Amino acid sequence: MRFLNVGTSALLVELDAGDAHDVMSLFDAISQRQREGDSCLARLTEIVPAARTLLVRFEPLEVSRMSIEHAIRDLRSDKPQSARESRTVDVPVIYDGEDLDAVAAMLGISPQQLVERHTSCSWTAAFVGFAPGFAYLTGDDPLFNVPRRQEPRLRVPAGSVGLAGAYSGVYPRASSGGWQLIGFTPVALWDERHDPPALIQPGDIVRFCVSHERIGAVGGSNRSAADGTDADADSSAAANRVGIAARQGRQGQQTTRRRAGSAPTPVLVHGLRVVRPGAFAIFEDDGRTAASMGVTASGAADPTALHRANALVGNPAGTPAIEIAGGGACFAAIGEAVVALAGARAPIIIRGKDGSFTAIARQEAFILNDGDSVELGTLRDGLRDYLAVQGGFAVEQVLGSASGDTMSHIGPGPIRADDFLGFADEPHTITGHGVDWSRLPARGSVTELTAALGPRDDWFTAQAIDDLLGQCWSVTTRSDRVGLRLNAERPLERIVTRELDSEGTVAGAIEVPGNGQPVLFLRDHPVTGGYPVIAVLDPDSLALAGQLPAGALVRFRVPGRDPGTAADGAADSVSASMGVEGDGMDTAGMNTDAMNADRAGVDRLDADPHGADCNGAERTGNQQDIQQTDRQQAKKAA
Repeated sequence: MRFLNVGTSALLVELDAGDAHDVMSLFDAISQRQREGDSCLARLTEIVPAARTLLVRFEPLEVSRMSIEHAIRDLRSDKPQSARESRTVDVPVIYDGEDLDAVAAMLGISPQQLVERHTSCSWTAAFVGFAPGFAYLTGDDPLFNVPRRQEPRLRVPAGSVGLAGAYSGVYPRASSGGWQLIGFTPVALWDERHDPPALIQPGDIVRFCVSHERIGAVGGSNRSAADGTDADADSSAAANRVGIAARQGRQGQQTTRRRAGSAPTPVLVHGLRVVRPGAFAIFEDDGRTAASMGVTASGAADPTALHRANALVGNPAGTPAIEIAGGGACFAAIGEAVVALAGARAPIIIRGKDGSFTAIARQEAFILNDGDSVELGTLRDGLRDYLAVQGGFAVEQVLGSASGDTMSHIGPGPIRADDFLGFADEPHTITGHGVDWSRLPARGSVTELTAALGPRDDWFTAQAIDDLLGQCWSVTTRSDRVGLRLNAERPLERIVTRELDSEGTVAGAIEVPGNGQPVLFLRDHPVTGGYPVIAVLDPDSLALAGQLPAGALVRFRVPGRDPGTAADGAADSVSASMGVEGDGMDTAGMNTDAMNADRAGVDRLDADPHGADCNGAERTGNQQDIQQTDRQQAKKAA
């Protein structure tokens, strides 16, 4: 058993020659100790089982890495745990998949024999990843070891039953994917109206059975995949109608409420009408804990700015606010509101309905009267701002959070022009003191991010580690809330070239796909990944990374580590002026599909053809000191 560091608040437990059954046994043992509450394991915040590893997350201020390691080692030396109480889930399948005949030929059997073997096999849910409710099922029939498709499909219908490697699985929603498709099930694998939303949980036994009819979806949350529709797009669109009612602001300021046998009673509606959402706007809070169901935490890309905006209007730190990327947004008040904007520096103008205007010079709370509008101008640095309103917004929560997850389409979707965003009027304190704008990353400037090596730094050459730290990386336009696509002249070279079994990932992980150009995961990252992670950012640097615009330059720093001779070669890289692709962020993009967790999907991304170095680039300064100052100011403001 090996314990691998995953940043400052997680460990990857790798089992010796283990398989998914060993992982689940350890998962069960830890879960039992958590329920008993007699161990430091009860303080773990999340456990993510995968193919041969367990990712355990913890709060470093409450429990130490060493005590967790000792506790898990003691579990392995204890007597075997009692068998888990597993549910059995029956899944009817219509075996008419596009790849059924080809897979049967690969395995040297007939399609009918393939169906018989698939239905007679005992399948167990080993772990959940890739997408919400997508369970990786392991079986007891050695026949099933099927390679993924060489060319992944751009769209796999929801309900598709597939095979890949030694796993079988069911796509809970339409997505891209490279599994071999052998059939379809009408059963809804994911339904947010249920508790829990995922039909199949780790450890469940799944029995596939032959069905001959394409009946409607169980639970009514999916339409038949045969009709080519995406039920999840419909549910996401429904979730996006946030507040009291979508676009209700266009109908005026009053609605009515009727009691039985009484006349309608007018009810005053307070909220914001979206005049312009900017390049991209979405509700975010501190995120959710649901990785065991294949759902990432999501949450604000820059939690420091979110907390500051809420402190300024007197809200609890994690109250949902609007995350605005790229500036250029405008909101009109319906009723009076106390509002604050924090994050990236930009001009803020209040336009009164009488034609007057007032400029806001710093991050502070201000009042919008009925009919006033607030405009956020062109960003001077950074990428994201947070608009908080006193008392919060009325946003529906999914799995304990109002955060919009752009990859999994969980929670509210992107905010659109003419949407009405109602107020929740939750309890609040007095407004906080205003603070000056902080200097944030900018296009062409160098931002230093602090990271810890691991968990898979031993998969890379010594030169690759030097190159990670010794050259500047440009942020390409193929970046969004899922992750930042980075590029430099020298790609990172691996020692270990075999495929990595899927394992849990975290925000701040620097994953290196086959082309050697890293992807820095942000808040909407996949729960599991299939490429090695060379290093993980610390929390302050992760928040700062959420403010990196396209064209910004990044240098990674590992405390106590000399980047070596490779750093001397940085001057030979292409000049910073050539390391910028496009004119700014990919406003059409927010391209979550491009950052799909599927291995082939990540390889499909186009790399920025230009490298970048630090020559002639403006250095932003000590970003960690800036971030720490911001945290202190936010606490004082509260």
